[in-house]
Amino acid sequence: MTSKPLYMKILDDLIKDIQTGVYKENDQIPTEFELSERYKVSRITSKRALMELEAKGMISRIRGKGSFVKKIESETKIKKSILFIYPLTSVSNTGLGEYTKGILEQLEGSEYQLLIQNENYLFETSMEKLLAEYIGIIYYPKQVVEHLDILYQLHLNKLPIVIIDKFFNGLPFKFVTANNLLGGEMATAHLIESGHKRIAFGSLANRMNTSSVRDRYLGYLKTLHEHSITETFHFTESGNQSMTEFFDYLINEIKKNHVTGIVMENDVLAIQLINRLNQKLISIPQNIAVVGFDNIQAAALIQPSLTTIEQNFYEIGKVACRLILEDMKLAEQEETLVTTDVKLIVRESSL
Repeated sequence: MTSKPLYMKILDDLIKDIQTGVYKENDQIPTEFELSERYKVSRITSKRALMELEAKGMISRIRGKGSFVKKIESETKIKKSILFIYPLTSVSNTGLGEYTKGILEQLEGSEYQLLIQNENYLFETSMEKLLAEYIGIIYYPKQVVEHLDILYQLHLNKLPIVIIDKFFNGLPFKFVTANNLLGGEMATAHLIESGHKRIAFGSLANRMNTSSVRDRYLGYLKTLHEHSITETFHFTESGNQSMTEFFDYLINEIKKNHVTGIVMENDVLAIQLINRLNQKLISIPQNIAVVGFDNIQAAALIQPSLTTIEQNFYEIGKVACRLILEDMKLAEQEETLVTTDVKLIVRESSL
């Protein structure tokens, strides 16, 4: 049996304190920092608990002031919700806050709430409860669509399903992703325009069957072809390496093949590569220029700061929620792919 995530412990305690009157309407509840100190957890964990509490409609969060208890709705008034299924991993959490903001923005003024759960919630919850309590599901898959049987049964029962971040051909759901192909093209074109001709693409091997990473790689190949650059380099993790071994292998391949620029599948890997290059005293971008993908907060903070392709997590969340609300009115839901714009953010790692 899996242990309850730490943020759930905080969330459950706060809900109990609100329901029992420890915190009354308009009372301020503890801050992210205070909760992290009290529960000995990271600020990310305490923030997740407050975000979930806000999504349940129990608090309002005011920038610069704090979080305050809202008026609790009557127990007899059942408010249906959108269910947001999101994997609980450190890598995937990079966009959670912005996805959630977009969904809540779209729900503003409606009668619906948002509930965020991990993927285990689907098989721990009965089909009857899912159909009775939710108007639709927004699902962020890790690599492949897990629990496809459950999702498809929900679809057959006319519950709208929207998959974000990845696309799976042949499934009768709505999909919302960044324009990953264009992002791969933009990252590669930036390196070419900066004078690089020997450009590599770096990824984890187990992610190449993921549509988002595959499309970024295809964008890389397409742009090299359009500029008549015939040599391509795709460096991947073998499947049995530690991350340190992978980055050492990557650096050795960069040196051996005289690569001067590399596009990494995402910012997390790009930042880890930069850290390893710094440890080995390899100059960035003088010896190797690095470009990531996502524009997570850490991309601007690392030294040197990371050039990246920004995907709009907020807009993806907002569009996904809009599709759920629109699909509620339709008799049939059909496969649809919506892509959102990406943007090149140039920083020190490629200048």
